[in-house]
Amino acid sequence: MVYNRVVVKLWITILGLVAVVLTVLSLTLMQFFDGFYEKQRTSNLVHLAQNMADVLNVYQDQEQTVHIARELLNGYGTRMVVINSAGEFARQKFSSVNPDIPEVDAKELMNHPALKKAFSGNVGTARSLFTVVPNNGGAPHKEEFLAVSVPLHSSLGKNNELILYQTLDELRQTMSETSWFIFYAAVIGIILTTFFAFFLSTRITQPLRTMKKAADSYSHGDFTAQIPIRTNDEIGELAGTFNHMARRLNDLILALSREKEEISSVLKSMVDGVITVDRQGNIIVTNPPADSILKAWSFEQGETEQQEDRLNRGLPEFMRSILDQVVKNEQDVISDVMIQGRIYALVMGPLYDNNQVRGAVAVMRDMTQERKLDKLRKDFLANVSHELRTPLVMLQGYSEAIIDDIAPTQEEKKELAQIIYDESVRMSRLVNELLDLARMEAGHIELNIEQMNLLQLEDKVIRKFNGVVKEQGKRLQLDWDSSQDTFYLDADRMEQVLTNLIDNAIRHTSSGGTVTLRTVTRGDRCTIEVSDTGSGIPAEDLPFVFERFYKADKARTRRRGGTGLGLSIVKNIVQAHGGTITVHSKLGEGTTFSIDLFIHHEEGSVL
Repeated sequence: MVYNRVVVKLWITILGLVAVVLTVLSLTLMQFFDGFYEKQRTSNLVHLAQNMADVLNVYQDQEQTVHIARELLNGYGTRMVVINSAGEFARQKFSSVNPDIPEVDAKELMNHPALKKAFSGNVGTARSLFTVVPNNGGAPHKEEFLAVSVPLHSSLGKNNELILYQTLDELRQTMSETSWFIFYAAVIGIILTTFFAFFLSTRITQPLRTMKKAADSYSHGDFTAQIPIRTNDEIGELAGTFNHMARRLNDLILALSREKEEISSVLKSMVDGVITVDRQGNIIVTNPPADSILKAWSFEQGETEQQEDRLNRGLPEFMRSILDQVVKNEQDVISDVMIQGRIYALVMGPLYDNNQVRGAVAVMRDMTQERKLDKLRKDFLANVSHELRTPLVMLQGYSEAIIDDIAPTQEEKKELAQIIYDESVRMSRLVNELLDLARMEAGHIELNIEQMNLLQLEDKVIRKFNGVVKEQGKRLQLDWDSSQDTFYLDADRMEQVLTNLIDNAIRHTSSGGTVTLRTVTRGDRCTIEVSDTGSGIPAEDLPFVFERFYKADKARTRRRGGTGLGLSIVKNIVQAHGGTITVHSKLGEGTTFSIDLFIHHEEGSVL
C-alpha cells in the first residue's frame, strides 16, 4: 500500500509537523497582534481623550471647541460622547463628531461598568460588543468596539465624562491579511516539504528498496546479490554490513551444504539402517537401508502402500518402547528385533540439545548371516563331536576288550580288530571329507579340466556298484540320451560326485528297487540325473539336504556309514564346474538329484 511507504510516512509526518507549527504560530501571532493592537489603540484613545478633555476644559467657545474636536477625531475614525452623572448627554452635538463611524446605543455606553470609572476620576477602558443604531434606519445589531472614558470638568458642567469609541475594522483587516500570509506560508511549506520528502526518497528510501530486494534474494537462497555503496553515512554502513552478511551467509550455506551432502553420502553408503527421531517418535532422517527395513515391517503388519510412509507416521511400535527407555534413562539401548524372518541388531542412543534429550538415533544392522554362521559353527562343532565320539568310544571299548583278553578265541579277537579297523577308516574318511569341504568352501578347490568320455566314466561307476546292488537285490541301470559322449570336465571330481550320489541312492533304496543314472544333452547344456525308487526325503528336509551333517534319518545313515558331508561336497564340486544341483523327492516314491552343466569346449585348470 502507498501509505505504508517510508517516504509517504515521512511526508505525512513533516506535513503534520509543519501544520502544527503553523497553527501554533498563527494562533500566537493572532493573539499577539490582537493584544498589541488593543494596547496601542487603547493608549492612543486614552491620550486622545485626555487631549480632548484638556481642549474642552480650556476653550469656552463651544463652536471653536467642536471645530477642534472634529479636526482631532477625523483622522482617527473615532466618535465622542459627553455624558453627565445623571446619564444624560451634556451636549447633543458632541455625541456625533465623526458621522462616518457607526453610532453606538448611548444607554449601553452609560451603563458599562468599565466606562463609569471616569465619574470617580479614573480612566475607563472597554472592549465589548455594543448595539449599533444604523443611521439609515436599518435594524440594530451588535458590533465590537474599543471605548475609553476620562473625567471631564469643563464649562459643560462638573462630574461629566468624555467617552471616545471606535470600531475594530482595522484589526479585523490586519488579522485577515495575516491569515492569508500564514496560508501562503503553509502552501509554500507543503510544497517544500513534498520536495524534501521525495528528495529523501532518493537518498534514503531508494537504498532501502535495494536492500529489500537483496533481502528477498537472500531469503530465496541467492546470496550473490550485492548492494551498491554510494554514501559514507549510516545507510552506506548498513549496505556494507548487508554485503558482508551475504558473503558470510553464502560461505556458511556452502559449508552446511557440503556437510549435508557428506552426511547424506555417508548415510546412503552405509549398509546399516539409520533412523533419527524426535522425543515424540516422529522420524526426521532415514537412509535407504532403513527405508527398506521400515517397508518390510509395514508389509509384515499388513499395511497398505499409503500407510508405508513412515516419515509421516513415526516409529514402529516395537521401537517406541526402546525410545522411551532411551529418553527416560539417557543411555544407549541394545536389542535384537526380527522382521520378515531377518534378525536386526538395534542400537539406539540419545541426541542432546542443551543437555536435554531432544530425540534419538537408531542404527539397525542385519545380523541374519552372522547369526546363521554362528549357529552353523555351533552345529558344526556339535556334529563333528557327535560323529567322532561314536567311533572313538568304539575304538576305546574294543581296544580295551582286546587288551583285557575278553575275547576268548582268535576269531573273536579278529572280529574286534575288524570293527576297530572299520571305525578308524570311517573316522579317517570323515576327517578327509571335512578337509576337502573346508578347502572347497574357502575357494581352494582345484579342477583339472580335460577332455574325457563321460559315458565311459558313468559305465565305470555303474560297474563299481554292480556287485553291491546284486547282493542287496536291487537294480542299477544307465540311461544315456546324448549325441556326444566326450566333455571337458574333471574326471576324478565327477567320479566322486557320481559315486556319492549313487551310493546314497543305493543306501536309501529297499530291496527290489531301482537306481537310474540318466544323462541328457540339449544344446549347450548337459543334465545328469541320479534317481531312485527308495523311501524319499520329507518335504521339510529338502531345503537342508546340502548342508553339512544334515541327515533326514540320522540313525539309519549312521548305521549305513554316512557322515552327512557327501552332498555338501557334491554341491561344491558341481558349483566349481559352473553348474547347479537340485533335488526333487516325494516321500515313499523316491528321490531325483539333477546336475545341470554347461558343455565346455576347451580344457584347462580352474581354481
